[in-house]
Amino acid sequence: MSPKHSNSAAPSERTPLIPPASSTLPSPSPTLAPSDSAKHMEPSPGSTSTAGLFPPIRRVLFTSFLLSMTFAFTQTSLIYAFRTMTCDEWYKTHPFPSNGEGDVCATPAIEARTAKSVALMSSVTTTCTILNLFITGFWIKRFGVKAAMFQQTAWAAMRNLTQIYAQTIGGGTGIQIIQTTQFFNIMGSGGGYQLAANAFIAALATPEKRTSMFGVLGGIVMAGSSAGYTFGGLVFTFIGPLAPFQVTFCLLVFCTIFGSIFLPYIPPEDAHASAHSNAQSPASSGNGNGNGKSPSTHKRSFLSPLKIFVPRRTTDADGRKRWDLNLTLLGLGAFFSVLATGYVPMGLQLVGTNVFGFKPAESGMMLSLTLMVRAFFLSICFPRIISSGRRFLTRAPPSPSPSPPSPSGSGSLSPPPSPAHSDTYDSARPDSPEQADEPNVVSAPREDLPSAPTDTAHGSLFDLYFLRYSIFTDGILTAGISLATKPYHLYIAAAVLPFASGTGPACKGVVLDLVDASDRADALGAIALVEKLAQVSTIGMFGVVFSWLSEAGKPTMVFLANASIAMVGFMLLLRSQSSAGVPDVAPPPHLVTSKDDDDNHRRVRLDADAM
Repeated sequence: MSPKHSNSAAPSERTPLIPPASSTLPSPSPTLAPSDSAKHMEPSPGSTSTAGLFPPIRRVLFTSFLLSMTFAFTQTSLIYAFRTMTCDEWYKTHPFPSNGEGDVCATPAIEARTAKSVALMSSVTTTCTILNLFITGFWIKRFGVKAAMFQQTAWAAMRNLTQIYAQTIGGGTGIQIIQTTQFFNIMGSGGGYQLAANAFIAALATPEKRTSMFGVLGGIVMAGSSAGYTFGGLVFTFIGPLAPFQVTFCLLVFCTIFGSIFLPYIPPEDAHASAHSNAQSPASSGNGNGNGKSPSTHKRSFLSPLKIFVPRRTTDADGRKRWDLNLTLLGLGAFFSVLATGYVPMGLQLVGTNVFGFKPAESGMMLSLTLMVRAFFLSICFPRIISSGRRFLTRAPPSPSPSPPSPSGSGSLSPPPSPAHSDTYDSARPDSPEQADEPNVVSAPREDLPSAPTDTAHGSLFDLYFLRYSIFTDGILTAGISLATKPYHLYIAAAVLPFASGTGPACKGVVLDLVDASDRADALGAIALVEKLAQVSTIGMFGVVFSWLSEAGKPTMVFLANASIAMVGFMLLLRSQSSAGVPDVAPPPHLVTSKDDDDNHRRVRLDADAM
């Protein structure tokens, strides 16, 4: 054997049954392009995503922090501006109070009109954000995650400039202009950038870290929102009512430039499908497939994310047909969770402003407190709770698992773990290395694969437990806010409520464990759509309820209504099961689609390292 070949193709445990290089060595397989081969051998994200001071995942988290701070910078100022413009419009047709002392805007009629105007604006915002999620999902598949993330900010900047103009006009006209500017959210919104950030995490994080990283991302978003509420309120107090909107415009420009330069580029899904189809064309033609397309390549419809939560017919082990409602119940649970708690931040602001006389700085501090505590919980506590809970469940006797290959220096292989393929494997084993077929893409060994999850035996079972009782606890704590009679009670609620959060990332982790790797982008989009639909419903429904309760003099009772909805979500999730509890559901995706995950991770790392 020539020395220059001995290092590249010597038989070993990592290169089984590859013969020494000789003149009889077969030519490269047409199903594996050279570029794909290079990507195939790149290190996995599990080994390199944490290398360096500022790796891709940290860049995504930092950019998400900046964007969440930017989108939250004007929230408290905008609600206060609505109250002021509503007050101005009211006194155009009504006389001022005779005494003229105190807050002339603190009347039930003005408070009710303010709540209705804010509810209408929020409903338009969330409805347009739902449409933006479809557009963002299309951009992710067609142009890539990076392009989808930063086409959002240009439209947000135009919306911001229009809101500045509306406040210079004031009154009812200013309110209508601000409500109309929410249509900019169809092309660029906070929901769109969060969907893109979740897609980044799904692509960069290893399977066993995915649920935890969704929680960390949620915590980072909360921390950024907290900073935006705080600094936005302070800028309003010390500079002026228009200053938060002017600062927001500058931040949007900065976020666009920073993210477009430093975030890793991930090729769009359409490019992956096209490359895969081209790579498979010779093999497909040889097999009689004249169209030259991979059988697995298919075009997804614009509404394909909505199909994730549709009930499916499955077959039990005994051959009986039944409906699989797990994903449907998870979707309903996520919907009722957001329906129950989505109005709480808005309710805290309105109760603080209308009942206890909070100014933007005070409302900003209150929301900053709840978001900072939530960021601490999601970023620090949530990953540790998930890891500890999974380790606790794995102490139970594990299900029978395949025994690993015994180490040997001879380069021989132990039989494959699957009993179903053992006979075929033995009969096809060659007597000499020269008789071995060339390994193809599927059978070829891979180096530096992502490590298997620590909870393989239980899947996302603990994630589901956490999801259920987090909603239950959130409902109990939300009901307690209805007892608030002092301003500091709202601050206590703002500090305690975040410890029942985590339903969003837990739901994402459970859902992604039940779908194939090729459906994860659609699954994330489906969850985001469900959450936005719930936000539209909760703002419209509880906005009207809050207006009624304000006129009746009992605005805090809206939190009791929120809690009752949370119990409905808890009851629905009691009937759902994780992948570990459903016998006819396939194993977690990282066990059955490791090839797709591995190839995707390698593409991401190549593009990220090129930055």
